[in-house]
Amino acid sequence: MQYRQILTLGAALAFVLVPQKATRAQSGDPVGVVQRLQGDASTIHSGNSAKTLEGMTFFLQDRLVTDARARLQIMLTDDTQITLGENAEAVVMQYQFNPFVSEQKGVVVVEVSRGAFLLTTGRTSSIEVKTALADLTATGTEFWAGATGGGNEGVAVFAGTVEVSNEWGSVVLSARAVTQPRFQSQRSALGTLLRSSTDPVGTTLTRGEAPSEAVIWQQEKTDRAVDAITFDSEIARSSFEE
Repeated sequence: MQYRQILTLGAALAFVLVPQKATRAQSGDPVGVVQRLQGDASTIHSGNSAKTLEGMTFFLQDRLVTDARARLQIMLTDDTQITLGENAEAVVMQYQFNPFVSEQKGVVVVEVSRGAFLLTTGRTSSIEVKTALADLTATGTEFWAGATGGGNEGVAVFAGTVEVSNEWGSVVLSARAVTQPRFQSQRSALGTLLRSSTDPVGTTLTRGEAPSEAVIWQQEKTDRAVDAITFDSEIARSSFEE
């Protein structure tokens, strides 16, 4: 009897000590939570649409859709944060993350078929985002992407590095060194962190063409991009502080 107990204890210890691999989420597995919402948004789960609410959990392959003037901020379980602007549509297509295994890189693939968004990477080292005009591979970064007019899209990097690629070519965007804070990020539901300092490095995407070469976005263009994903309460607070 004592021998059997020792074997059982040994097996339990082996399970704890052997590193556990990151598990790939399956359709219907929870992958994140809605942190913040302005206006109306809907979540399509297994073909059924429901009103999106703050604090609700969303699942792999759920489709998140925002209405006009809406803003939606979500947090994945690896602390990746995504803020969607109005008339946006996003789906977490693939997700693999184990918080107990630091050496695991994890897998996050998000599709944003329309609308502007701001993404800040979390504990997963590299994230892939598919838009209508390109694939974006982000590493330790905060970046914006969305429509810039005339049927074009733009991608602007505030921190880290993003590779922007399509079938016609690719460009790597690397943020410049931070010198002083210029505007604020909605990184936490409990407060804000300062984000970026100089104008970001960006590219323009035109259908049927390779991404344009990396250029520094000027303040006016950057402000328009940031406004597309900023909550009204943040705009009001900024105006009051000024």
